[in-house]
Amino acid sequence: MNKKIIFLFSLILVIFLSNRYLAYRQLGYREIPKTNDILDEKNYIWAAKSFLQTGIPTAWSNLDAYKEHLNRGDITFKDISIAYKKEKPSLNNTKEFDYPVVAVAEIDVGKGKEHILFVQPFLDHSFLAGLIFGLKTPDKLKSFIDVIPEQYRLAAIYVSIITGILLFLLIYLIDQNPLSAIVSFLIYSTVSVYILVSRYALIENLLIPLTLISLIFLVLFRQKWIKKNYQKKLLLIIAGIAAGLAATFKETGVAVIIAGMVILFLQKVSRKEIIFFFLPALAFGSLFYVYAFFVSPKLFFNVFFNQIGRGFFGPLNFIYSFYRPHFAGFPLEGWWPFGFIALAFLAKEFKKYQEIIIGFLSYLFVFLFFGGVNYPWYSLVFVPFLIIASAVFIKEMLFRPTAMKMIILFLFPFSSTLYWGYNVFHQYSTNVIIYRASIFIFLVLMILSFLKKERPWLGIVITLILMAVLFKTYQWNLYGFTYLIANWGKLPEQFFLKL
Repeated sequence: MNKKIIFLFSLILVIFLSNRYLAYRQLGYREIPKTNDILDEKNYIWAAKSFLQTGIPTAWSNLDAYKEHLNRGDITFKDISIAYKKEKPSLNNTKEFDYPVVAVAEIDVGKGKEHILFVQPFLDHSFLAGLIFGLKTPDKLKSFIDVIPEQYRLAAIYVSIITGILLFLLIYLIDQNPLSAIVSFLIYSTVSVYILVSRYALIENLLIPLTLISLIFLVLFRQKWIKKNYQKKLLLIIAGIAAGLAATFKETGVAVIIAGMVILFLQKVSRKEIIFFFLPALAFGSLFYVYAFFVSPKLFFNVFFNQIGRGFFGPLNFIYSFYRPHFAGFPLEGWWPFGFIALAFLAKEFKKYQEIIIGFLSYLFVFLFFGGVNYPWYSLVFVPFLIIASAVFIKEMLFRPTAMKMIILFLFPFSSTLYWGYNVFHQYSTNVIIYRASIFIFLVLMILSFLKKERPWLGIVITLILMAVLFKTYQWNLYGFTYLIANWGKLPEQFFLKL
């Protein structure tokens, strides 16, 4: 069958499933994960909506850089901005305000009445993320408490749907195989840990699609069927814009620019062509920082040095993030570490998967170099690479099964999916039988993998059995997620790791 037709049918299937999984993704999204654990979800909306109202972002911060004028008088709140001498902020009166200005508000953000320090202008991070996650939130907010989870979490879910389609497109372009592309989409759409982390209205969940867009256009750039110079230049410009936006959304997004430059250098692209990537990346990557410097140069530098002077966690950063994302309430599961292990296997085919490997290593470099206190959302930037590596691992295992790959599949994703998707619904005696039967099945598969060298037809038998196992894994993923949502906060203590 023609490759274009296969791609078209695969894309239609992914779009159809995206719509079907929408209701699935929305199960309990208003409360799960808890919406009062991470104030940043609301904070980015506050910054964005106050910027739209006045041109100056206002939000919560705990950085010492803002506390210079902590006791300044004649400060009041006006809607979700801070007024000075009864005058609302704007880009025209920055000198009169002599930034920063701070004020304390007593509000309830989900944990009862508490005092929160609001700062203006809020320069910890770009307010651009709040513009995206706040699309369902009214622009003319009158109070900070008017920002509700139902609105920004729903926007995050829509972003995750786009991310799922982008994952499919990227791996299809690289692998030229509908199986790995569809599997990557299914992993992102049905595995509990990935669904749960994609619900957070956090900047990292916007860095993911921007990273994928940049890498997609860089992969297109090296396709032989794109021959005209203007087309190649346009691809580099779009890739650069996406990379630059990632950097202006958050400092860690500079990893996308680094990845793009390394990829182009390794492909021995001419310096003249690299400029078409680098200049848009630099221009768009500096947008927020130019704005911040214009509004308050002194505060901009104070915030910058305050940020880099935070607690140091460097040597343990990667180890801490390897085995699970440390969000409160998340259960112990195997898909997350499986992704990191699969990346090691992917490295064997560096030339084919260079965009994925370099993208991951660039984020890892930035992640380790900053070395600050490891908040759980920092590791979300690894998600697309973990998923793609997992999908390629599964595809390779189906057609080139080895004992080692089947051991890894059993110990990590299969075992956790078996527990959360099957064991929790059945009694102890039944679970013991099924688990031991599973061990026996995988043991038989490993024995067959050794025998297939002499009897090639056994490879077909192994593939068919593995397909049946993976189908049950897919079903159990769906069942397991519904169980976790129904029992959130009441999971068995021994399988529940606290933050």
